[in-house]
Amino acid sequence: MSDARTDAPPLSRRAFWLWVAAAAFVLLLGCWLSSGTLAPYGMQPDDGPCRYRINIDHDQFKAVFRMLDGRPRDEWIWSVVLRRILPPVLAYPLVKAFGFELGGLLFNMLLHLATLVALALAIRRFFDARAAVLVTGLFATYPGIMYWVGLPYSYAFIVPGSVACTIALLWWHAEPSLQRSLVAACVVGFVGLGYDLVPFFGGALVLLLVARRRWRDLAVTSLVLLAWVLFIARGVPAIFGFPAENANTAAYGAVVKSYLDAPHRLHGWGALLAELPKVFVTSFVFSNFVFFPALFVWLLVLRRQRPLIHPVALAVLVAVLGLFLFLNVAPPYPGKWQLRGVWIPRLYQPWFVAILVMVAATSIALRHSARHRLLVASVLLVTALDGAVIAGPFIKLTPLYAGVYEGFYRAWRMEDNTKWLNDLGRRPYGICH
Repeated sequence: MSDARTDAPPLSRRAFWLWVAAAAFVLLLGCWLSSGTLAPYGMQPDDGPCRYRINIDHDQFKAVFRMLDGRPRDEWIWSVVLRRILPPVLAYPLVKAFGFELGGLLFNMLLHLATLVALALAIRRFFDARAAVLVTGLFATYPGIMYWVGLPYSYAFIVPGSVACTIALLWWHAEPSLQRSLVAACVVGFVGLGYDLVPFFGGALVLLLVARRRWRDLAVTSLVLLAWVLFIARGVPAIFGFPAENANTAAYGAVVKSYLDAPHRLHGWGALLAELPKVFVTSFVFSNFVFFPALFVWLLVLRRQRPLIHPVALAVLVAVLGLFLFLNVAPPYPGKWQLRGVWIPRLYQPWFVAILVMVAATSIALRHSARHRLLVASVLLVTALDGAVIAGPFIKLTPLYAGVYEGFYRAWRMEDNTKWLNDLGRRPYGICH
């Protein structure tokens, strides 16, 4: 089935922008209701008078701004997130004007607002305006935004970065060329300065190039992606003067080393592999907050026509699956941080963009079918359910809020959301008592 536009009556420009404005309002409201004592990634109260929730790594992220401020080296050199430099650089003016917590929250909200508008325009261009309305509505209540957005940390860049890379891949898919391959690779590499998204979207770009048999593009693009990876891993540390390796990056090296040393690491490997189906199901369900994965399965049933999955969405899915297998099939390795298991579905969050693309493609494919109403109803249902997750503490659905968020990241004290709400109250940022 072609992804070209149908001859259905187009949505007017005015109607399109009214829908986008409504989605933007819902998005910003959800962001605010996920801040203060309601930030699900927060696991302890701060020292301020309002006792808003923060994460135990709060100072790790704050140290990046001390580095950008030119503060003494001993005030920031110990941080393990210094390499994720792009979000702090972009947020720096707001942080300087309003402080770390408020400035970071305002930046996150504005960044996601810009992302929603960019996503709406991209889906309208590569699909049509009606598909864009469905996608932006779904995006506006995506819990994957709200999990991170209330705290001024670089993790809030995961969703905007993933969307930026997806737009680049859709742009490449519309008219493949060497020039577009290079631009798409640079977008992926630039986004990699904010979060480790290169394996997902660089991998997806490589898969698309292989599928189209664009071998010259593949060779050049691979070199560009490699150059970006080296710049992120070695160049950025050299520029700012911090170590290229730390406790976080060592975990990646441990996984690679386990494969190189596989013959000597056989003990316990079988037990780890036996857990693989459970880990896969858990990661699939909770990496995108239960209802998005359910929609993905329903889209496969609903569409039926081939291809079931848009090529860009398929490339992202295969790249994410490849990383999942690489991390979870690895032989046993030592270390506190194990990048495997049911405790960390959050690693695979970026595949949410595949669902958004599939919604748009399915909207086109079913436009003249009775099943299109089922698609619209399904998107509305998931939007409402995700909205209920976000608003759970206010509408007596706190168990839904806590259960969905806690399944995403089962780290120490991440299962205390209900306790924190009961102890600190339900107060978005700006409401102190």
